[in-house]
Amino acid sequence: MDASFSRIRSALLLLTIVTLWAAGAPSAVAQPDSVRTQILVERGLPADHTPQKALWRAFAVPGWGQLYNRQYYKIPIVYAGLAGLTYSILYNHDQYKLFQRAHLYKISEERVASGQIPSNPYLSFRDQYRLVQRSVSTFDAEIPARTLRSQRDRYRRWRDLSVVGTGLFYVLTVVDAYVSAHLLTFDVGDELSVRVVPSPMGNSASIKLQF
Repeated sequence: MDASFSRIRSALLLLTIVTLWAAGAPSAVAQPDSVRTQILVERGLPADHTPQKALWRAFAVPGWGQLYNRQYYKIPIVYAGLAGLTYSILYNHDQYKLFQRAHLYKISEERVASGQIPSNPYLSFRDQYRLVQRSVSTFDAEIPARTLRSQRDRYRRWRDLSVVGTGLFYVLTVVDAYVSAHLLTFDVGDELSVRVVPSPMGNSASIKLQF
């Protein structure tokens, strides 16, 4: 198995485990309940809004978690990403099947020519081979079976990576909904300031944060 495919699959599995763990963990809110409720109401969200609800909605339907968080601008991004990856899966699968049939036809023709078999059992795939031949060769030159096999394997690998990428992107949308739901109640106070003051070693800066 391709090493990059294995690494992506491992990352997807890790993200899924972490996300499922977060779903069962207690919600770690950044404010006391009264302050948190006030923040939610001020932002037009229901008082019982929780990260867990955002997470399970995102798991159930793509973009539902973002809708629950009232982050409407993220929904087109979610569906555009899933649509693009789905198209990649379908396109690479179609190309894989095309080159697979062209390879079966061509390798059988080579075996017939060498006397290994009496006739080509894949004559029905001749049109697929001709289609590949016209798209690859300018002068309709014969394409070796090993070249068709290489292209077949390449499209299969791209298809499999697109499948893993789709799962990874979906998990990331779930994580985004969960993290964003937490940040909705993470209140930063107004006392955020930067001061530049003189010192014996030259000017120095200090930053004051109030949470």
